[in-house]
Amino acid sequence: MRPGFVGVRWIRNRTLEPEVKMAERRLNFLERFAGEKQLNSVDFMKIWSHYDMDGSGYLERKELDKFLVDLLCHRFGQNPSAEFVEEFRTTVLEKIDRNKDGKVELGEFAHLLPIEDNFMKKFPTRKSLSRKQFNDIFLHYDPDGNGFIEGKELLALIRDIMSRTQQTVTLQDVEDYRFAVLRVFDKNTDGRLSRRELGLLLSIDE
Repeated sequence: MRPGFVGVRWIRNRTLEPEVKMAERRLNFLERFAGEKQLNSVDFMKIWSHYDMDGSGYLERKELDKFLVDLLCHRFGQNPSAEFVEEFRTTVLEKIDRNKDGKVELGEFAHLLPIEDNFMKKFPTRKSLSRKQFNDIFLHYDPDGNGFIEGKELLALIRDIMSRTQQTVTLQDVEDYRFAVLRVFDKNTDGRLSRRELGLLLSIDE
């Protein structure tokens, strides 16, 4: 079994039976996160967006199977058979599909990967943030260091802000909040947040 970031407890000690192994191991999207014990929320949103191919806010059967194949291949180093994937899908849905609709929502997906603790929960309410705390937040959600929080970075930030007070956050919730945030705080309407604009959102003078 290969080392990696996969943290699903019920597959840690499982092995693929010889009859469900395939000869060649294929590359997959999860390989770029190999070696990470925990995913930061930005990488988590990148993974989610990759597998939610139609942007519906759910992983439906085809999308879920693609993710599970990549997950198993990343974990075991070999491709599973269709029968093994079907069995694994059933197990996964039994454990995380709270409303039993046969689909995986954003909040349910978080149970399949070892995502870091909500970074925003480390900090007090927005109005009492120190300058250092603000800098820590900006750097955390701007991992590429380009000076803006944009794309999946912004989705990750908003998901974490919302998750501080909401038990369940859907992709639609995140998108609605993102639209509202950009409408109010994105002063130059470029679809991203600069340090100054994030400061306005978090009530910090920048």
